[in-house]
Amino acid sequence: MGNQLTDMAPNTPSFLPNFQCLHVVVIGLDSAGKTSLLYRLKLKEFVKTIPTKGFNTEKIKITRTSENQGVPVLVLANKQDLDAALSVSEVEKLLSVHELSTYTLHHVQSCSAVDGQGLQPGLEKLYEMILKRKKMLKHNRNRKR
Repeated sequence: MGNQLTDMAPNTPSFLPNFQCLHVVVIGLDSAGKTSLLYRLKLKEFVKTIPTKGFNTEKIKITRTSENQGVPVLVLANKQDLDAALSVSEVEKLLSVHELSTYTLHHVQSCSAVDGQGLQPGLEKLYEMILKRKKMLKHNRNRKR
């Protein structure tokens, strides 16, 4: 579940156009709300879930290769509906987002799977970063010719 953003396209807001298959990696700590976020995106409602450890996981090999250089990174700082939630700046600092390559487009978005707040702006930003990266890659290919 959740490895292809285009699987969700029919149920997501109209800002997401129909585009070729995109693979999206969703990672996070236990009980971070990954499944709840995915259900919120897919069904547009909060679905109380049980821990999915071992139920809907996919083996993912994340490597630092030239192929992954500059891949846009969207960090969803979930559970902002809770008083103890970290702020966006605290999340950025703890994840050392500033240490990402200058070619890696990134954005940290506060959100809540419970009420959906912040999800659309986060996905819009991800889409903008994807378009920007595509333009950068096209520009680099044209310069090499």
